[in-house]
Amino acid sequence: MEKFLKWSCACLAGCLLTAEGMEAPKTRSLSVNGETLQRYYQNKFRVNMMRYRCLIEAAATREDAQKLVRTARQRVSAAFTFPSEKCALAARVVGMESFPEFMVEKILFQSRKNFTVTANFYLPKQRNGKVPAVLFLAGHAEKGKADSAYVKIPAALARKGCAVLAIDPIHQGERRQFPATAEPGLCPAHNILNRQLLAVGESMADWRCYDGIRAIDYLLTRSEIDPARIGVNGNSGGGTLTAMVAACDERVAAAAPACYVTTFLHNVENELPADGEQMPRGFLADGGEMADLVLAQAPRPFRILSQNGDFFDARGTDETYSLLKKIYTLLGAPENISIVRGSGGHGYSEELRCGAYDFFNTVFQLGSDGKEPAGVLPTYEQLRCLPEGGVSQLSGEKNVRDFLAERMEELRKERADRPKSHAEMREALARLLKLTTPEKVPHYRILRPYFPKPEGSTPLMRFALETEPGMSVTLFAPGDGGTFGIPVVMKSKAELYLPHLACREEMPQLPEIFETVRFGLDYRGIGETEPNGCDQWNREFAAEYNYDYHYASLGVLLGEPLIGRRVYDVLCAMKLLRENGVRELTLRASGYGMIPAVFAAVLSPEPVKLVLGGKIITYEEAGHCLRSPIPQSFVPEGILKLADLDELIKLCNYFKEENHE
Repeated sequence: MEKFLKWSCACLAGCLLTAEGMEAPKTRSLSVNGETLQRYYQNKFRVNMMRYRCLIEAAATREDAQKLVRTARQRVSAAFTFPSEKCALAARVVGMESFPEFMVEKILFQSRKNFTVTANFYLPKQRNGKVPAVLFLAGHAEKGKADSAYVKIPAALARKGCAVLAIDPIHQGERRQFPATAEPGLCPAHNILNRQLLAVGESMADWRCYDGIRAIDYLLTRSEIDPARIGVNGNSGGGTLTAMVAACDERVAAAAPACYVTTFLHNVENELPADGEQMPRGFLADGGEMADLVLAQAPRPFRILSQNGDFFDARGTDETYSLLKKIYTLLGAPENISIVRGSGGHGYSEELRCGAYDFFNTVFQLGSDGKEPAGVLPTYEQLRCLPEGGVSQLSGEKNVRDFLAERMEELRKERADRPKSHAEMREALARLLKLTTPEKVPHYRILRPYFPKPEGSTPLMRFALETEPGMSVTLFAPGDGGTFGIPVVMKSKAELYLPHLACREEMPQLPEIFETVRFGLDYRGIGETEPNGCDQWNREFAAEYNYDYHYASLGVLLGEPLIGRRVYDVLCAMKLLRENGVRELTLRASGYGMIPAVFAAVLSPEPVKLVLGGKIITYEEAGHCLRSPIPQSFVPEGILKLADLDELIKLCNYFKEENHE
């Protein structure tokens, strides 16, 4: 615990993973390639959407449609990881409240051993045989299932004759995962946990979706419930979860997500920094789109609830609906796909709620209508399952970080039992980062000198390296611009510096070197390639929402980790230097730059010297922090299944900063 608190405090102080004695620059470099990263990802998603649209448009028969459904189910299966064995639910009723038309049971059950889900079970008092049930999933709201924005829906459905199980999603309501003194907020907490889980090959999408699956397990234990009539409904983050649970669990008979369904392309074009749990890993690795979450459950009844003014772009909603309508029609069930459009902005408005009531009334034959019934709503105090403090007060209860710590320890032991040679590690790391060694020397442009330069600083020339089509990064070299070209500054010995945030500010602070020429690289997303979009979000890399997190999330969706593309930039720069006469190459790095430096040193086909400007924080150490000091963009999915950073350093020709002359 002492070590945990030490790391957590240091993390919160913002002093981890920076070069010793180095302060983060107060101003950032001129972003001469400021739109490069945006356009790179936007183009990828546009090409992906074009191909996906063509596949849908080409479908002409029932067999074609069924093939697309099978493909969608395969994508869903590959993108989510759940425990191989289910633990006992250990469900119990801890309280009950009675209302004129229904009663509410306060339920506790375990989705994982010692990982408790708090839930409210709404049961109509007037029942004629088994009744249908709806799993209700709240959006991002402080009080979760009991938030005033959401209690209307389960109460209304119960009055119409439908049972409802409303659960608290992870880190909402009574399931807080962080100490009250270090509360990061709902969405930031999800993103912190997500990037820590990614290191062990899991995600918040997995964990939240699995809670929904176990909630359906609980519904099926209730004798009052008709197992053939189970639906799912939720809004915003709960709308996301609705689509995912229904896609992952074939027991769901009908689903109606609100304020979520659009296209991934529109999210990217609008630079929407969605939450970590909305990015299933590798979901678009072989094509596909958001529509696949619906196709995976086709032709079961599905209703899209959308708002005209939502940041989940209504244009994308219309396109997705159009594509789905065609496939449902080919499957012989055009009536099973529908859309209701509200006139407002993001939120579960009465228009959308009534659309949900009408949907479940029709599908489950409730014999009611689509209007919102009047009546007294349960209060937060009436719906609370546990005393103040929620699940954290339960004996033996674990939070997500507890499970993460156990998993990291398991993986460390597994790695120790199966050590890899440098050659084996190089091959495995390349697969993990989804990259190959550059085959060609990258083309480069010579950029005009930047003025004014800091007084007394060494003049720097700049080169724009095209590391792959549509992607340019900036290479810095000594010189005043009087003589252009990389060969004129080349020596047989060279050093390539990888910065914490920006070469321009950091290179003048580096120790002098002799008989060696120093270069610096602003790899993608850093310094002069820093994106100039998403400006409304926090610009600190370790923060939970910012442009860096946004583009890292797109890499997760594509199955192409951003850190892998950054390492590729480094390997391209190294190849350029070697092809221009460098025989002895040193990789020097500070702060965040130390991570791609270690990866590049391991992957280099020729030996390099590695010099790190401070203590590197390992992924396991970051996993123990309350707020991980390693941004998501530097976390390859499943890295701890292969090796941690300290283990990789042992394979390198490594020198500490103080030993460098």
